[in-house]
Amino acid sequence: MFETQNLIIRKSVWEDLDDFYRWELMPEVTEFFSIRDNQTREDVTRKFIEDDENPKAEQFTIMLKKGGEAVPAGRLILADIEEGWKAELWRIYIADTGLRGRGYGKEAMLFAMDYCFRKLKLKRLYLDHYTGNPAAHLYLSLGFQYEGILRKNCRKNGILYDVHLMSMLSGEYEKRYGAGEKICRCISD
Repeated sequence: MFETQNLIIRKSVWEDLDDFYRWELMPEVTEFFSIRDNQTREDVTRKFIEDDENPKAEQFTIMLKKGGEAVPAGRLILADIEEGWKAELWRIYIADTGLRGRGYGKEAMLFAMDYCFRKLKLKRLYLDHYTGNPAAHLYLSLGFQYEGILRKNCRKNGILYDVHLMSMLSGEYEKRYGAGEKICRCISD
């Protein structure tokens, strides 16, 4: 488990599936993801198991510290992890729109960056986003750079969408965030 100022971020477990299923039926969560509308619990379970068994993927549950306990608030998935080289920030969200705009997404992103560059010692972290995704402003503010547009690269409900590819390299991360105070601390392994 990892802790930031307001969050506990831990490896996802089977018991998180109820939250993932509920969240990933919400249009305000799935609007900018290639998650088809009305996916079944079986779809969510199958993807969870697939990622859980994939040595090149890691799933995390974002927990909000609230009144002395931690309550599930979102999800983060890393994919395409190549040891010593790269990873894709495949999915990240804070599910409750009432919790958005409070910096929790930024904290979760900073955790992901810290985890990839400091713990996994990767050279590259990349992500993509649909045109119009408001999170693009966050990614830019954190130091991610645009690399281009992947035309008709994602499919949602049978429609192909362009996605904007962004990345950060380890040297850029070090230059921006340096050897300063760690973003998160490991509270158990």
